[in-house]
Amino acid sequence: MKGSDRLKGASVLVTGASGMLGRKLIRRLAPANQITGVSKSGREGAFACDLAKGADVGKIFSRNFDLVIHAAAYSDVDGCEKEPQLAHEANALATKNLAALCGQKGVPFIYVSTDYVFDGQKKSPYRETDATGPVNIYGLTKLEGEYFTKQLAPLSAVVRTSWLFGEGNPKSFVNAITQRLKTEKVVRVLADQEDSPTSVEDLSEAIEKIGAHWLLHKAQKPFQDVFHVCNAGSTTRYGLTLKIREVLGLENVRVEKMDKEEIKNRWALRPLYGVMSTDRYERFFNVKMRSWQESLEDYLKEEEHASKVTKKDKN
Repeated sequence: MKGSDRLKGASVLVTGASGMLGRKLIRRLAPANQITGVSKSGREGAFACDLAKGADVGKIFSRNFDLVIHAAAYSDVDGCEKEPQLAHEANALATKNLAALCGQKGVPFIYVSTDYVFDGQKKSPYRETDATGPVNIYGLTKLEGEYFTKQLAPLSAVVRTSWLFGEGNPKSFVNAITQRLKTEKVVRVLADQEDSPTSVEDLSEAIEKIGAHWLLHKAQKPFQDVFHVCNAGSTTRYGLTLKIREVLGLENVRVEKMDKEEIKNRWALRPLYGVMSTDRYERFFNVKMRSWQESLEDYLKEEEHASKVTKKDKN
């Protein structure tokens, strides 16, 4: 990255500090910036804060920030369907509280959103200007968060992304399916949704670029923007599983397609197509997003290496 693409000497608030993306952002930004991490649980050195409570958010904002990155979310799609009020509080009300304070204090605000704000009916990649139409509570509450961001934070960016993978969340699809491939002889997965798997490493780099650009130019005029940021290309969970099997050399494991009717306790509908065009982000910053295959291969190889080092140290 160029020097102008890096944040340096900034005071940055990162929400969702205990989550996969939040941890990656803090690790990336901490060496050159002053980072305040918050999460509801307060784990891993983060400040405990219920962002749905205005008083809690107000206490955090007793500090002065140059940038706020809102990576916290209730992202359990079926959980949101079962607990719509909790989903509204975590995804919409929390964003409203943060955006309002950023607006009052003139602090740039980056809100991480999702491809689930779309209905999945298109056959070509969604652009930032396409109509939204969420089919589940998760998508609806994240879209509400986008609305509050645009209404309350004049200096703001909505960053939509999809199918995140990376270290730190054993329940994420890539990590969970990797474990199954290593322990089971037959793995059955869905092939009904097409989307773009996205590395938290690449997403955190993009978020830093956006933040650095805006801190350089915020004095000129208020601005709001929406960017789609995900790795290039698309696949289904079935295709993703086949790629993981290939990278890890586990061809002896059989991978079979699974019908969605076979899944029990699936409360929420899913958009069947969530691929998003990153043309706008790439033109704006003169970059090209890596393919999901390249990013996935790098991640899996790093994880395998780290696992071997850990085992060696234990021995």
